[in-house]
Amino acid sequence: KTQLFATEADAPPRNKYDNLIQWLLSSNGNSYISPKVKILPSTRGGLATGGYGMFANEDLPEGELLLRIPRDCCVTIDDALNDMECGPAFQKLLEQAGSGADTVVIAGYLAKEYLLLKEYDRRLKAGEKPDGDAVMRRLSKIKFAPYLRTLPWERGVNAQEHVLFWEDEDVDALLKGSLAYADAVDTRSTVKYATTILNGIIGPVIRKARGEEEKVEEAGGFRFPWQEEEEKPSDEDEIVDGLEDAVRGAFVINLSRAFAAPSGADDGKEEDRLEPVLDMLQHSNTPNIKQKYTDDGSIEIMARGGIKSGEELFNKYKGEEDINMPYHKFFTRFGFVPGVTEPVANLIAERSSIFFPQRAAV
Repeated sequence: KTQLFATEADAPPRNKYDNLIQWLLSSNGNSYISPKVKILPSTRGGLATGGYGMFANEDLPEGELLLRIPRDCCVTIDDALNDMECGPAFQKLLEQAGSGADTVVIAGYLAKEYLLLKEYDRRLKAGEKPDGDAVMRRLSKIKFAPYLRTLPWERGVNAQEHVLFWEDEDVDALLKGSLAYADAVDTRSTVKYATTILNGIIGPVIRKARGEEEKVEEAGGFRFPWQEEEEKPSDEDEIVDGLEDAVRGAFVINLSRAFAAPSGADDGKEEDRLEPVLDMLQHSNTPNIKQKYTDDGSIEIMARGGIKSGEELFNKYKGEEDINMPYHKFFTRFGFVPGVTEPVANLIAERSSIFFPQRAAV
């Protein structure tokens, strides 16, 4: 996938992908991953960028089942709305904000779970036990923990160079005047606004898990009646440490990995959802896999045509010929330009027609 600047990156630990597969297979008896496929560094960058993909390790005949991912192993709006800590608040946000709020709600759910997972890791490193107290027991049961560990929460992870990870000065210096600039600015503004809203919903949960509520109370201390209390900003207004990065990462994950799927409600509507393992497949406008949704909401992936041993499996994120998704929009949505491995900075410096409108010759 496309990079902003050419960099070298260490490959992520392989065991996190092994843990992901083990989690998927053990979470639901209907899950299936063919023993004829495996996760390896992608041919689209591979170890040079940290990007991984899925490969055939045996010849795969037309129609062979490769993956089956049940709906309850996917991240959906239902996971957010049924969340034991923030579900009612997410439901209220969805009702008040209306169309388009699904993305914000799912991003909020992902960001909360990710920050709780980081707190769990911190406590484990400090010597706490998974069943040590009520908080640790809660943190040890994060539903999508193995999946969250494989996602691109930071710039460069899994070769992700999404414009949401850029600095403001990079956006202005590199994209101003380009076809992608307005989209980039609008998306970044949306995420900043969403962060302030989500802070009020998930902030208290994170503070409680970190034990920060008790610290705030202790900091007040005793005061004599004639001593004026120093005015401090409300905790509700203060953005929780790490939340901005987590929400930004959650939006990148949603924009670059979520796919529309039948909602399963027999109403003909679709839902956006994250489909673990399947979302590791790299993009091609000529995919060698095909997919179908079953009546129970599972997604099944089959070989399209014969696939030779050693070949990488490719999915189709969006049709490259789609007039509503020109390459510059592909970049602001998915974080890469299809078929291009050259750093984006080079394309911009060369005034590529992908980003800059070309004047007709006179």
